Amino acid sequence: MISYKIHLLRAGSADSGPERRYLGQQDDPLCESSRKSLQEMAKTFAYPPVGRVYTSPLSRCAETAGILYPGHQPLLVEGLKDMNLGTFEGKTFDELKQDDAFTRWLDNSFENAPPGGEKAIDFTHRIVAAFDGIVRQVMRDKITESAVITHGGVVMALMAAIALPKLPIHQWAAGNGHGYTLLTNTQLWLRDGCAEAFCILLHEE
Repeated sequence: MISYKIHLLRAGSADSGPERRYLGQQDDPLCESSRKSLQEMAKTFAYPPVGRVYTSPLSRCAETAGILYPGHQPLLVEGLKDMNLGTFEGKTFDELKQDDAFTRWLDNSFENAPPGGEKAIDFTHRIVAAFDGIVRQVMRDKITESAVITHGGVVMALMAAIALPKLPIHQWAAGNGHGYTLLTNTQLWLRDGCAEAFCILLHEE
């Protein structure tokens, strides 16, 4: 039975300020410090060779793909976008901390959505469906090794939803340009919708 490796990588950051802004689907490009860091990582680390690269369509992910996998034309997957944060987009914690809707969202993001945004449970369903489409496509095309470059929150939520062993979402945090290798096969994916967390990226040359 054919096994499929999918390297799930966190994109670089669009925000280098001392007070982090909440960036979900706001489409800001990579900040200069993150771009330089990724360029250095691409020289220092051996990113696994792949047959195909998928990415969120937001600029910071597509730019990261171009740095880490310059020989590939990435396929943009709409469902891999970060969470829609609605009216919280682009604001800092200090700007939002007096907002009752923000407090409710922090207390329970699965049941409470930002105004104009999406609940965490809907976000999880969306990204799992998008990843399922990717897995089925690489299986159909017999691409045994591929990369998916997306947002930190997407990486964490996906790993918590589909990875074995089962771990809480916060234990799947990854730095920019880092991530996890998932290993699955047709039976495991189509029967159980899961993949083995095979290893942590990166591998130093």
